[in-house]
Amino acid sequence: MGKTAVASWVARMLETRVISCDSMQIYSGFPVLTNQPTEEETLGVEHALVGFLDPTASFSAAAYAELARPLIDEDLRTKGAAVLAGGTGLYLRAALAPLAVAPHDDETRAILEARAAAGEGPDLYRELVRLDPQAAASIDPRNLRRVVRALEVVLCGQKWSGRSDLWEPEYQYPTIVFGLTARRSELYRRLDIRTRKMLMSGAVEEVRRFRERYGSQETAPGLPGIRSAIGYREIWRFLEGELTLEEAVTCVSAATRHYARRQLTWLRKVKGAVIIELPDVNPEAAAKKLIALASEAG
Repeated sequence: MGKTAVASWVARMLETRVISCDSMQIYSGFPVLTNQPTEEETLGVEHALVGFLDPTASFSAAAYAELARPLIDEDLRTKGAAVLAGGTGLYLRAALAPLAVAPHDDETRAILEARAAAGEGPDLYRELVRLDPQAAASIDPRNLRRVVRALEVVLCGQKWSGRSDLWEPEYQYPTIVFGLTARRSELYRRLDIRTRKMLMSGAVEEVRRFRERYGSQETAPGLPGIRSAIGYREIWRFLEGELTLEEAVTCVSAATRHYARRQLTWLRKVKGAVIIELPDVNPEAAAKKLIALASEAG
């Protein structure tokens, strides 16, 4: 049972839509790789902010908030409730509460991205370790998009680490945040099944078409856009002949498990978040439970 199916049932019961807060589902052309909602999962419910952006484009939490907040306002005004669902905590926070926006410098970012594209990822990460070791410890060295963004902020004179506003929100709206999880063994089993299905049912072809359109250098893993998605690097390496398909499945499963742990760690830090362990039951029943809990919370 996935959060998409549960969110669809919640939105259906509240007669509203689902506003996606997933930083990779925003990109077009990769419905399988990014696990975009299927027709079966949506139940005919609209899922906004899915599949609308060019896969090479950079995007930010601030840009997401500019799109999401008008939708939230509209749903609250016309439906009395807004439903957000997704795995990107920073996007969720940006949409629901004021968020201290880290500085931007287009020239600095362009230089750093050019260095990343030229294969200087390890050097960039070492610079981040030297300038902000706490930030470096929280970022996967292979995620060049995050490394570049953190370095950009640091070089603009601000620390990337130590931001309390990420976990102590003052919501603009009456809000309840639910985190859905399962026993670790069951969660990992589901993630492994989903990963294998993803690689076997179209994700490889999505990346293959992308490489054919833009070329190997422009589609290198870790750069902005879809090139930072979980699973993209491993599929790209498979297409390069560096991994077998089975090795790619194993690597993507490990990366997905790691991300799931990070998501849960994030949620546990968010003040007021309600973490619920749900067994593998009908998503309709899970949705009813969430709505009941939200009603009790007022």
